[in-house]
Amino acid sequence: MNPESVQADIQKILTSAPPAFSEARAVAIAANRYGIGAKVRPLVSERDQNFRLDTEDGQQFTLKISNCAEQEEFVDFQNRALLHVAEKDASLPLPRVIPDLDGQWHCSVESNGKTHFVRVLSWLRGEVLHDAAVDVNLAGRLGRLLARLGLALEGFDHPGSNPPLLWDMKRASGLRDLLVYIEDPELRPLISQVLDRFDSSVKPVLDNLRTQVIHNDMNPGNVLMDKARPGRISGLIDFGDMVKSPLIIDLAVAAAYQLSDGEDPLGGALPMIAGYHAIRPLQQIEMELLTDLIKTRLISSLLIASYRVSLFPENKAYLMISHDSARNYLVALNRLHDDEALRQIHAACASVREKPI
Repeated sequence: MNPESVQADIQKILTSAPPAFSEARAVAIAANRYGIGAKVRPLVSERDQNFRLDTEDGQQFTLKISNCAEQEEFVDFQNRALLHVAEKDASLPLPRVIPDLDGQWHCSVESNGKTHFVRVLSWLRGEVLHDAAVDVNLAGRLGRLLARLGLALEGFDHPGSNPPLLWDMKRASGLRDLLVYIEDPELRPLISQVLDRFDSSVKPVLDNLRTQVIHNDMNPGNVLMDKARPGRISGLIDFGDMVKSPLIIDLAVAAAYQLSDGEDPLGGALPMIAGYHAIRPLQQIEMELLTDLIKTRLISSLLIASYRVSLFPENKAYLMISHDSARNYLVALNRLHDDEALRQIHAACASVREKPI
């Protein structure tokens, strides 16, 4: 794909406003296209528009209406990936794709002359991880869950698996143009430094890494916990950032949300890294790149959020929800020497061999 075309598609996705369907229209779509009579409740989303469907007999579903800039091929990619995982490992707590009345995995609707693709997924019960404390044991379970999902996705591919997605870290170099949207004068040079390191030391070796389709967004808001059984993970949701990319990026994204405050920023993420390693052992080169990739995820969050706030200030609260923590973690990680970071990662992975998690 032409690099200029990719950048144009990325720009279109970033600048296109989310859909704004009314609740009444959502009710009609669910009934007419899926045969689901339900009340609807709006859900928060970055690029798309989502509703929870509640039927009279107690069933629940998620109605997802895509951004008008979303390509049909990518929508089908997400559907096929979920179907593939359900066949490979049905025990994974993931949403299931619900066919429409014609037996199709997605359909389309029109609004103001624009086409939006629509899907319905099964609803997973639970409370988001934002409301739960992540202890060492839970962090380990999160790492193992992510590794199991990676194993289930291994070997899966699709023509839409490489979408023009700026959240795909292998494209991080394209973030540099967004530096102008960072208002903090002390933060801007730090972000630039991480980008320089990515371009010089990370990007050149990405093609040598294990690569496959990955979830790419295990943040706490996408993890559900069982209310009745504390500590039990009841779901992993939101496959909207799924992409084919180096496998280690999946862990780097997840670890970026488990860092610790204070002088030991990697401390909170190490149990997750160990849990992942117990199921899917990391290669030496992946361990060496992990800290740089975690930093790259942090600056991705800062840059993309700051840019989108300039476009959609009314959605600032949602877009900037992790800004302060990302900034603090980035500053703390920058103080950690590369050799010490790698030593900690090696020790965490070695502990798995000494005492299975």
